[in-house]
Amino acid sequence: MDEPNFTYNKIEASCHYCSRTKNPHPDFDEPLVTTKIKIKTRNIEICINCWHELDSLAKGSNKSFIKIVTEKEELLRLLSKSAVL
Repeated sequence: MDEPNFTYNKIEASCHYCSRTKNPHPDFDEPLVTTKIKIKTRNIEICINCWHELDSLAKGSNKSFIKIVTEKEELLRLLSKSAVL
């Protein structure tokens, strides 16, 4: 996957995975830095921290970035369904 285009200074930014809405770094007085990625038929917004974590995981496992994201989405979907039960 190509390097994503991160969006800075987006006031209503939030991460789909870690649910952050504020920048976790106290040295930076700016909103959360995010990017949008397309998985299957929808776009999700993830923070720069989660993106780098997923990218490292993809490189370490020799899987594509999109494959890692898709697997994580499927796992989250299963967990949310089991939480309802």
